[in-house]
Amino acid sequence: MFMNFAMPPGVTTSSASLQASLSAGADALRRGDLLQAERHFRNILSHIPGEPNANHLLALVHRRQGRLSMAETLMRRALETSGKPAEIHNNLGNLLKDTDRLDEALISYGNALEADPSFADAWFNKGLTLQRLGDGTEACVALQQALALKPAEARYANALGVCLKDEGRLHDAERAYRQALDGNPDYIKALNNLGALLRQMNRQSEARTIYEKAVALAPRLPELRYNLGNVLYELGQQDKADEAYRTAIALKPDYLEVHETLNRIYWESGRHNLFGRSYTVAIEMAPQVPTLYETAARSHELADQADTALNMVDRGLYACGPVPGLLRRKARLIANRGDVEAAFALFRQALQAAPDDTGLRMDTARLLIQKGEYSDALHHLDYVERIKPYDQEMWAFRGLCWRLSGDERDAWLNDYERFVQPQCIDVPDGYGSLEDFLADLEETLLSLHRTTTRPLDQTLRGGTQTHGHLFKRDEPVIQALRQMLERAVLRYIHDLPDDDTHPLLSRKTDRIRFAGAWSVCLSGSGFHVNHVHSAGWISSAFYVALPPSDDGTDAACEGWIKFGESGLDLGPEREHIGRVIRPEAGLLALFPSYVWHGTYPFADAPDVYRLTAPFDAVPLG
Repeated sequence: MFMNFAMPPGVTTSSASLQASLSAGADALRRGDLLQAERHFRNILSHIPGEPNANHLLALVHRRQGRLSMAETLMRRALETSGKPAEIHNNLGNLLKDTDRLDEALISYGNALEADPSFADAWFNKGLTLQRLGDGTEACVALQQALALKPAEARYANALGVCLKDEGRLHDAERAYRQALDGNPDYIKALNNLGALLRQMNRQSEARTIYEKAVALAPRLPELRYNLGNVLYELGQQDKADEAYRTAIALKPDYLEVHETLNRIYWESGRHNLFGRSYTVAIEMAPQVPTLYETAARSHELADQADTALNMVDRGLYACGPVPGLLRRKARLIANRGDVEAAFALFRQALQAAPDDTGLRMDTARLLIQKGEYSDALHHLDYVERIKPYDQEMWAFRGLCWRLSGDERDAWLNDYERFVQPQCIDVPDGYGSLEDFLADLEETLLSLHRTTTRPLDQTLRGGTQTHGHLFKRDEPVIQALRQMLERAVLRYIHDLPDDDTHPLLSRKTDRIRFAGAWSVCLSGSGFHVNHVHSAGWISSAFYVALPPSDDGTDAACEGWIKFGESGLDLGPEREHIGRVIRPEAGLLALFPSYVWHGTYPFADAPDVYRLTAPFDAVPLG
């Protein structure tokens, strides 16, 4: 990479002397001795200011030092005189990519490839950038080109596997990961990715074998223990899964995702005596990590254990000081107890330390709406919009403020008759009728409901929910469902009007992806509390199987879905239901993710269920 440097035009200094200085600097750069490398390159530039190799390599030094602006200047200066610009363009692209200037990075990689079409690393980096830009199809093409140029490069094959998986080409992704492992059998990233893919493809036994090999190679890597635990849990080996999760926490006490998974499993499997214990153990190991207290308090709050949650927050504040996240959590808890003024004081204190924290702004706005102070709430929501313009909960709160203050923009935003649309899905290929398809789908979905208690952090009451992204499973009936739902969503989008200022309509596209998909099985008297989907764009309710009370004859609307009534418990004087829809097997209700929605309970026996398969769709890229 650093040898045989090209001399710029017009340079007459000793080629051997220049080569020796460049090589010495490059060796220092390889060793990580940045000061020594910088001295060599600056010495060269003091004699030959336009020397492109020295400018380029000094730019790499500055990049490692975090002096990115100077690094960019030097790279562009090197390009002015370099006779071999491909590598400089590639490294400039890397710098631009690292600073999230992705479109500019793509141009730099294109320039590198124009200079040298066989430059495999530029194809590789171009592919990674296209993937970040959401163009998975072209990303795969670029990564395949890189791999064709260097078939034994495990990094390229692994990255291609990730891209193919994201595109839903699971079997092609498996081949790419295995190609990476052919080149480097001990490549931990490829082993981890292959294990995750096999798990997604419902091949848990194979995934377990892969993860056990990875753990043997890297026994102190907590992520591998966590992933192994997930596979063991799905294989029904709860004790071994529990051990893997707890080992991951022992290796990384603040591994919040493991804590949340482990305690969710304890909760949903009815082992409530173990619920929260991992946080206690971890806090003893890492007593000054505020996110541990905050996450523990959130778990207890979701479990309706407010006293325990408040105690955990107070312990965190004592150990860590007035951290904004802990102040926010305490404000939420005491607001729920009715101590509104004290809650506002805590929110204000937290916002002084973290004014750009959108979660703090949203919680403050929620409390202001509940108090009827809509103008002040909108001030915080305006702030959130500047940072997260497509946050669906922000738009839901804004719509509430508009409706409750008599602003006609509520109708512009929500327009339930136009934006809430029920439709029946098409019959997938290979099925004689929709009833046949739904029966097959019902059997498959029911087999995925393995817990006994509602999830902590979801909206259902009286039922269970599947784990993971439903549409990433490879069962044919689930993939057929995904295809029919995608077709229906595209019809819905096509029929929407145009409005470049509207949070739903301004994002119209003919390319979507499913940000999440799951199945819900509600039992007798089950229902969904009113909620929105903050990370979605278009959300849904798809009905697979219904209990007898959902036959449309009950005046109480048992099991029906309702739109417009908020989740803020504002009371009958301020709440409003804009539309209700009667469920039918095979019916798909589509609506903006910011629209408040929930369901009426159905009053059937405990062994009767209602099965649905909701999802969130977002624009691709």
